[in-house]
Amino acid sequence: MSDIAWEKSHIRSQIREQRKFITKDELEAYDKDLVAEFKAALKEDASLRKAYDKARVIAVYKAVGGELPCDALAAYFKNAGKKTVYPRVKGDDMEFVEVRNPSKDLVPGAFGIPEPAQALQPFDNEKIDIVILPGIAFDQEGNRLGQGKGYYDRWLASFPQDKRPLLIGVCMQFQLMSEVPVISSDIPSDMILCI
Repeated sequence: MSDIAWEKSHIRSQIREQRKFITKDELEAYDKDLVAEFKAALKEDASLRKAYDKARVIAVYKAVGGELPCDALAAYFKNAGKKTVYPRVKGDDMEFVEVRNPSKDLVPGAFGIPEPAQALQPFDNEKIDIVILPGIAFDQEGNRLGQGKGYYDRWLASFPQDKRPLLIGVCMQFQLMSEVPVISSDIPSDMILCI
C-alpha cells in the first residue's frame, strides 16, 4: 500500500469512527443547517447565485452511516422548480436518475445505500448543472476524499473539464481538514459548504 493510499485509509477510518457518535437529532439539525448555509452562500457568492439561477437539474444523494444529510436541501431545490437526480451504482460505474418522490423511488441498492429503483430511467449526464458531493473529508482547496471506490471521480472524469457541472462538496466541521491526500484521478470540488 502506497503512503497516499495508507493516509487515505487512515483518514477514512478516523472520520467513520467520529460519525458513529452523531445522533439522529443532530443529523436532522445538520440537514436544516445545510439549507441555511446554502442560502447564505447564494447571497454571498455571485457566481454561485448565477449558476443556481441557471440550473435546472441538481444531483443530490441519500446520506447513510452518519453522512451529512441533504434531504432538506433536495426539497429546497424541488420547491424552487429544480429537478433532483440521485446516483445509482451500475457495475463499476454510476448513473444519475431523476427522483420525484424519494420515499417511494429510492430503494436499498449497492452497499445498502438508497438509490433509484431499477425501473426508473437514467438521466442524461450532460443536463446536470450542479452536483452536491458527499465525502469523507474535504480541504479548503476543494480536494475530496470519498468512500474509496472512485464512483464520483470516474463519473466526473467522463465530462470534458469545461462541461463539468458545478461541484459543491458538503461536510460537517470535523470533516474539513487542512489537507486531503490526492492522486491525479481525484477531482476537486469547486466549492465547499461546511456546517
